[in-house]
Amino acid sequence: MAIEHAVPGKVIDLNTFGESASTAVVKESAFEAIRVYLTPGKKIPPHKVDGPITVHCLSGRCTFFVEDEPRALVPGSWLYLEGGAMHSLEAEEECAVLVTILFE
Repeated sequence: MAIEHAVPGKVIDLNTFGESASTAVVKESAFEAIRVYLTPGKKIPPHKVDGPITVHCLSGRCTFFVEDEPRALVPGSWLYLEGGAMHSLEAEEECAVLVTILFE
């Protein structure tokens, strides 16, 4: 089965896009947008990317760690990180976040 991606000019619903799985929404030469879906207690280990990122909490509650400092994310909250910042994520409850990575 082919991986679903957003189509230029077509509206998508990020609340249901990809259902109960993490999936790339779009990947272009300048950026990538990923809908990350996590079940309660699931963790994404510490990592970093070269370019800046944004994280927008779509649903649920999670803790986003910048270096070792926790940031609570709830629906509607948004944060920005410069490239190279170590970060990780832990779901407090079922959640979905939209991560956008800018490629420099």
